[in-house]
Amino acid sequence: METENTAGEPLEKKRKTDGEGSTPKVKCEPPEKKLKTDEEGSPLKVKCEPPENKLKTDGEGLPPKVKCESPENKLKTDGEGSLPKVKCEPPEKKLKTDGEGSPPKVGATENTAEENEASSDLYQYTRREEFTSEIFKIEITNLPRFGFKQLKKRLNGLDVKPVKVKAVDTHTFAFATFRNEEERDDAIQKIKGHVWKDRTLDAKLASAAADPFQKIRSKENRAEKSAKQIAEELLPVEERLKNSVTPLWNVPYEEQLKTKFEEIEEALKNVATQTLKNIHYDKNNTDLKDWITGQRKLHNGKCCQLLPIKPSPVTEGYRNKCEFTIGKDVNGQEKTVGFRFGMYKDGTNSVGEPYDLLIIPDNMKKVVKCFQDYIRSRSLSSYDPENHQGYWRLLTIRSCLLGDLMLTVDFHPQQLTKTSIEEEKKQLQEFFTSGDGNNCNVSSIYWRTYSSVQTGSQEAEYEHVIGSKYIEEKLFDLKFRISPDAFFQVNTLGAEVLYSQVADWCKASPTTTVLDICCGTGTIGISMANKVDQVIGIELCEQAVEDAKQNAKLNGIYNCRYQCGKAEDLITRIMKSLHTKDVVAILDPPRAGIHPKVIHAIRKCPVLTRLIYVSCSPKSATNNFVDLMKNPSKKTKGMPYKPVKAIPVDLFPYTKHCEMVILFERELPVNQEPEQNDSS
Repeated sequence: METENTAGEPLEKKRKTDGEGSTPKVKCEPPEKKLKTDEEGSPLKVKCEPPENKLKTDGEGLPPKVKCESPENKLKTDGEGSLPKVKCEPPEKKLKTDGEGSPPKVGATENTAEENEASSDLYQYTRREEFTSEIFKIEITNLPRFGFKQLKKRLNGLDVKPVKVKAVDTHTFAFATFRNEEERDDAIQKIKGHVWKDRTLDAKLASAAADPFQKIRSKENRAEKSAKQIAEELLPVEERLKNSVTPLWNVPYEEQLKTKFEEIEEALKNVATQTLKNIHYDKNNTDLKDWITGQRKLHNGKCCQLLPIKPSPVTEGYRNKCEFTIGKDVNGQEKTVGFRFGMYKDGTNSVGEPYDLLIIPDNMKKVVKCFQDYIRSRSLSSYDPENHQGYWRLLTIRSCLLGDLMLTVDFHPQQLTKTSIEEEKKQLQEFFTSGDGNNCNVSSIYWRTYSSVQTGSQEAEYEHVIGSKYIEEKLFDLKFRISPDAFFQVNTLGAEVLYSQVADWCKASPTTTVLDICCGTGTIGISMANKVDQVIGIELCEQAVEDAKQNAKLNGIYNCRYQCGKAEDLITRIMKSLHTKDVVAILDPPRAGIHPKVIHAIRKCPVLTRLIYVSCSPKSATNNFVDLMKNPSKKTKGMPYKPVKAIPVDLFPYTKHCEMVILFERELPVNQEPEQNDSS
């Protein structure tokens, strides 16, 4: 995490007040003159604080204008009483922080009770058991250029066992936290003086990071809100939530498509720019440099041709999965089910009801209302991320075109006994089977109990409460079994458009083998299985692999096989077992992209001459694209790919997100044999 420097502003600039009225102008002049008043009373000593400190008024109306003059001159006041002491300091001084903690105190100003309380709240979370490691924190400095895994490995080699490590790759410092003072002090001794890549490391104590929510709230208490913030808070609650969840809700759909197309254009221009930057460091990359330069000229700065965007066939009520937060609304109403108005780190904690959101189907809204009524009838409170108290955390709803509905309830146990938790599950079951929730026609209910800080924890187990263990969705003329944690595109009809585009660029034939990397529950491969020789799916999630196998069986498809494991470990082995050169790879990774090791494994398979990359965040996948295009080196083996064409496919109307499909191809030397697996 980078430290922040707060620079001083010119003294002649106006300052804000915490009260009403205009801000005083302060002028610093030579300190040898005297101060006088026009009224009775003693002369006043004046202290000029740094420009970034704000002047406050004691009451309503305009604060007095203050002029810092020579000591022989007297300051005039418009009213009675004396002015506070002010010390003149150079305007160029800056406030600095010593890491992630609070800035040092400046001058001898006294904090109000409210300010002291706000400051205390910034670090109140460190007194809770799950955050105590933040108290025992160090800063490691003078680091060489490093990767996060390299740093952790180096610390392990020194027998330093931190609870957390925070590092920024492009900086020479990092932070580490420990369980207690003894482990922290021991780490400092071991790190100090250690030499890594010709750099002698140093370590010192560091301040705890401030709670981001309290930090923002503290700023709001002390400073005027921006005009944008004020305007937003004056809007009706329903409109504020629409702005947060569906920021394009009031933009005509044709204009939405135009905006998304332009953003994809910029992403492809950035790919071209980043590729050229990588080339400049290698004199042997002249061929690729000439090619990408030609592409930029041909395609207006982009790395390849960009085809017109494909719209979603449905724009409203299209989401088949939503995660609804449970918390307080803007008026403090407990146990409100919906979406937050923003992120916790941005100082937003309130929840709004989703009934006016266009993207949520009506049957989901009905379940949300029933569930909200139910938990409000119960005695247990909703979970509060600010103080980590409360129980009801999250409601996940999955729906499908065939009418099935699956609910998953996330619950914090706090100090409840197992018997009490079982009673809550029993009451929930009765509500949706024989109570007022019966008319929601819920097909399946799951329950997750966990006490970790992060809501939506991936490690929490799913407990089946009632109904079917799976729901079924229809895609094309196929059926797919969906378990509570399975990935499935949130816009089913839009997914048909996306997968049709992928199949078209595959040039599928009866001799084609499709390598479906990050296959999830097998939707892409199964949807084109009848057109190809075979589909081989690779997936890290064991449950998803089991779902994929069952989905193939459910649809009477027997030319699909699936393997569970890391893609970088399985790709080479699978490719060596094939006896055909007609192979196409499909890569549909998570939003952040795929690990570079997977890209390297793909490049090292000579038979793979065609790759279709499906990205829901082209900006995040830029590094993957550049790695595919790099010329061979000691680190990057195999011939490079070149982007041929790309096309945006909108699956998320009224939001800023958009899918992109991009086709990569490469030419290989004649009679090139597959390379041996390089364990390095």
